[in-house]
Amino acid sequence: MSEQQDDRIMELLQRAAPPARDPVFRLRVLERREQRQFQRRLYIMLAGVISIILVATFVMSLGGGALETSAPVVGVAVATTCLAFRQSLMRILRHFRI
Repeated sequence: MSEQQDDRIMELLQRAAPPARDPVFRLRVLERREQRQFQRRLYIMLAGVISIILVATFVMSLGGGALETSAPVVGVAVATTCLAFRQSLMRILRHFRI
C-alpha cells in the first residue's frame, strides 16, 4: 500500500514541477533586453549631442562677440551633458574605443 502512495505522490510532484528550461527562449529574452539597452543608450547620446548643437548654434547666431563667448558656453553645455548622463556616458564611450 505504501508503494502505491509513494507512486501517487511522485506522480503529483512531477506534475507540479516547473517546466524544463528553454535555452532558445532565454537567448531571445536576453537579446531583446540588450537591444532595449542599446536603444536607450543611443537616445541618451543623441539627446546630449542635440543639446550641444542647439546651444552652440544659439550662441553662434548671436553674432558680434559670440565667438568670444561661444567656447565657454559650449564647454558648459558639454559639462552639463556629461553630468546629466554620467552613468550611461562612460558605458557608451567604452564601446567606441579606437
